[in-house]
Amino acid sequence: MKILIVEDEALVAMNMQDVLEAQGHQVIKIADDEESAILAAIHYKPDLALVDMRLSGGGCGLVVARQMHDIGVAVLFATGNCPGPDHGEIALGCLHKPLSDNQLIAGVLVANALQNRSANPPPIPAGMHLYR
Repeated sequence: MKILIVEDEALVAMNMQDVLEAQGHQVIKIADDEESAILAAIHYKPDLALVDMRLSGGGCGLVVARQMHDIGVAVLFATGNCPGPDHGEIALGCLHKPLSDNQLIAGVLVANALQNRSANPPPIPAGMHLYR
């Protein structure tokens, strides 16, 4: 799966990248603000964007998620400040930080199953809730 990480904390983003790549995913880019996130999504066309709510330069993950939705990129929030369930039109759900490596891996598997409309999706990990 091609994944875009939208996270302004470099160490958190690099850890997410290491964990995901060890599972065979391709992290196509790490973006830390709204503009670089959208440009990366347009250029690389990821399968999934993991989006934090607070970004560099005062950016907002909700803005990024809306724009990702408009260009056809699935979003899973990965944040300590999960937005409410009324954002189901722009995101699959939310992984609550702090995340363990296993929660991140399981959350991405669930997101992939939802996108592929799997008849037998994996169990939702602790610390994740879905909007759909």
